Amino acid sequence: MAETFYIVLVILLILSLYGIDAHRREKRRRFILKEKMPRELSEARLIHSEHYIRTLLPRKMHGTLDQLYRLASGLHVLVDSKTRDKHQVYKKDIVQISIYKVILSRNGMNVADYAYFRVVTPAGVEYIKQNLLTEEEVIKEYDRTEALIDGKATPSNAKHKSMCIRCPQQINCDDWQFSSRQISKETQ
Repeated sequence: MAETFYIVLVILLILSLYGIDAHRREKRRRFILKEKMPRELSEARLIHSEHYIRTLLPRKMHGTLDQLYRLASGLHVLVDSKTRDKHQVYKKDIVQISIYKVILSRNGMNVADYAYFRVVTPAGVEYIKQNLLTEEEVIKEYDRTEALIDGKATPSNAKHKSMCIRCPQQINCDDWQFSSRQISKETQ
């Protein structure tokens, strides 16, 4: 009698687990359809979400990636979510994710030379595939930023005021056409 009870209990547990798994798969299928996720990502395995990464070489870099997928081939693909008014990816986004690629590569992972940007707008979600910078280009961007912060490089002339709002070199920038220093020079 006790043996039959345990057999029934095991069968119920297996059926329960199968039901939970089927529910999870159906939920994922609906998410993929709603998101219009690219096929390669929908068939890939999500291995990290909101994961902190770092490296000391080639420079001391760190960050928190949004998602990292592993394709059946073993290649890893980065996905970064952005909330915007338009489905648009900026150079700063590409630099940010390129840094993550360098960090992951330096930690022994085989990472794709491209990433997907999951751009959420009032019109919906769109995945935009973009090529990433090489390690050499990332180092160049990194070194330029450090030189600007240290005051060892001259900022380039901005074409739009919004490009300079958070620039730490505003105070040192004689060429910045939007600066209050420029206005005060003109009035003298």
